[in-house]
Amino acid sequence: MSRLGGVLNSSLDDLGIRQKVIEQQTISKWNEVVGPQIAASSMAEKIRDGVLYVCCKSSTWANELSFHKEHMMKKLNQTAGKKIITDIRFSARGYRKAVQQARKDSDSTKVKGLDSVKVDENEAEVAGKLASIAPAPELADKIQKAILASKRLEKVKREEPK
Repeated sequence: MSRLGGVLNSSLDDLGIRQKVIEQQTISKWNEVVGPQIAASSMAEKIRDGVLYVCCKSSTWANELSFHKEHMMKKLNQTAGKKIITDIRFSARGYRKAVQQARKDSDSTKVKGLDSVKVDENEAEVAGKLASIAPAPELADKIQKAILASKRLEKVKREEPK
């Protein structure tokens, strides 16, 4: 079982998934870290190159939150267990659109266009075994989906005309 855990860890690193999983976990902790009042008026949207992008209901909220940026970064990085966030950018532009997109994303976690690509039975089995090591069933499901999406994407790229 420990060998399989090692394979999972190296596979997560090889596929570049580990960092993305930690980033997504950090984003999902936004509401918990900032508290209910700030969470009701802001939404952590994405992390790119260490920068957390946060949409706010108004420019007033964006301005106010910028004064608390250092404290928020410290708490988010503590939650992640390592330095994930190097900066936070607050914006009021696109808040409604971001909220609507987040609702759509939560309704459908499928990667567009890749679901129709068939994955080899052995690859699907290996993905299931790798994911089964995860401590929580929700994380195992996401890991399995990510591995399969990666395999499908590789297959599409191999088959593309150059």
